[in-house]
Amino acid sequence: MNQQNSDWNDLLKLGSSDHKTDTSDLWIVPYADFMSVLMIFFLLMYAFAYSYKSDDRFKRIVTNIQQEMGGKIDTELVERMIEQERTGQMVSKLDEMIEKLKLNNMVTVNSNTEHIKIVFANPVLFDPGKYRLKNESRELLRDMAQIILKATDNEIVVEGHTDNVPLSGTGRFRSNWELSVARAMEVVKYLVEEEGLAPGRLAAAGYGEFRPILPNDTEENRAQNRRIEIDIATGKKTANIQ
Repeated sequence: MNQQNSDWNDLLKLGSSDHKTDTSDLWIVPYADFMSVLMIFFLLMYAFAYSYKSDDRFKRIVTNIQQEMGGKIDTELVERMIEQERTGQMVSKLDEMIEKLKLNNMVTVNSNTEHIKIVFANPVLFDPGKYRLKNESRELLRDMAQIILKATDNEIVVEGHTDNVPLSGTGRFRSNWELSVARAMEVVKYLVEEEGLAPGRLAAAGYGEFRPILPNDTEENRAQNRRIEIDIATGKKTANIQ
């Protein structure tokens, strides 16, 4: 009887050892997944750094990564992330430039998922009633153009705006509308002819007094309505012409 019990216990031990699962190597699976994700991250950062200005180059790099990693990368998501990073860097550099030139109260930069808008109060670029750029404004536009050239190939619209005070009618322009168009064209010509921006990227629009940001009921409000806006497309290739 004792011998039978001993044999039975030995059999149970044997069965137990046969069905025991070795879990000592299970950590390898999540570790391998983590390393794959980490490698993809660094490859994408390399792609971004290498192709900062070239969308086509970036797409080629992402395609190659997809082929190597089995097509697991959401290209559209990555492109949106890259565009957001570019936009953030451009806005930061523009803000630094404005701070350096001590123009915080005269130039503002706003951005969203579709565009960056740089707003110049009228005295910064032009004298009252004039359409020729002030000499001192060229340094500002030059620095701004260099930031844009390094950051994006997207399209740009330069908008001219005025207040609602009628022109005298004796000068070169008969209306605020004509003056706003001439000012926008002057900025576009400078960016193309002096700073080398591609003409196909730029457009000029004049809105005269018809798109005020504040009611034209005080001199302070009218001063803010007299402005130039540079609208740089970010999330799409065409600028935000409303």
